[in-house]
Amino acid sequence: MSKQSVDIEGRVLIAGSAGGTAMVLDDTLSFWGGFNPVNGEIIDVHHPQYRQLVGGKILCIPQSKGSAGTPGGIAETLRNGSGPLAFVLGEPDVNISVGTLVANRLYGMNIPVLEISREQMKQIKTGEPISIDQHGMLSVNR
Repeated sequence: MSKQSVDIEGRVLIAGSAGGTAMVLDDTLSFWGGFNPVNGEIIDVHHPQYRQLVGGKILCIPQSKGSAGTPGGIAETLRNGSGPLAFVLGEPDVNISVGTLVANRLYGMNIPVLEISREQMKQIKTGEPISIDQHGMLSVNR
């Protein structure tokens, strides 16, 4: 089997570049109550990826769920190094965007947020190496 690459042009919500391993969540996630910002663990016992760690991954998520506490949880996990390298969203999400923007501005981070369609997200599998550039091009390297 030969290697192939899939390129997806996304909409940049927060500019930045990143490369790493994809972690595709099967459901929305609350970053305030369903997630531990200290260690990056999904603690919602009903979530399909319960007890998995998001740290150091490019997190592909349909969207967040929950309250306005989400930006604080995201900013905290990014500040302490247990958060994702980037967010790839199935639709725009103000809570994830605000939390990431706060971390980028306050802590000098470069955590991009990219929106792609939910159909395009189906082309990404957990464990695949992906990269995002400043202009919103996401490349899945197989």
